[in-house]
Amino acid sequence: MNSETAERSLRTYGAIAALKLFVTAWVAALVAACASPPPPVLQAAAPTAPGIPRAELVGAALNALGFERREEGYHLSLPAPLIFSFDSDVVASGARDTLSRVGRELRDLGIDRALVRGHTDNVGSHDYNLALSKRRADAVAKVLVEGGYHADKIDSKGLGSSIPEAENTTSEGRSKNRRVVIIVELK
Repeated sequence: MNSETAERSLRTYGAIAALKLFVTAWVAALVAACASPPPPVLQAAAPTAPGIPRAELVGAALNALGFERREEGYHLSLPAPLIFSFDSDVVASGARDTLSRVGRELRDLGIDRALVRGHTDNVGSHDYNLALSKRRADAVAKVLVEGGYHADKIDSKGLGSSIPEAENTTSEGRSKNRRVVIIVELK
């Protein structure tokens, strides 16, 4: 193992240790809060650790939430069938808790901006799919806000079938294209 690899491994280990410490402190604070009157609402600070860049710590936390690093930021792709019933823009009750948690975590990590993008397959009219994708993006954004993330930090758009992840020629491909994506950029 060369020194660069060893240094990177040490930084990664440090980031994981710092993240564990942050989560432990957060859980302890939550338990303490349940036993005492609620404190005034304050903006939580993003995790920090000496010698480890903030972006690395926040990136590790986003990865733990299921976000995937891509060129334009971290993406969390939510397959529509897990979030919505067919042709619906009402978030399923089982998905609300998860999305609410994501909203809390984004707030606690100090994420400045979240893009919520709704996507559809190409079945149906362009206008209908565009409107449905927008309603679904707005519904996900609303649950993020209910979880504690600030509404003014969310940019919600419907993109219809304009950016497919897969071919729309098969039911499997169309299913992959029906999704809502949350994108965050680290600065």
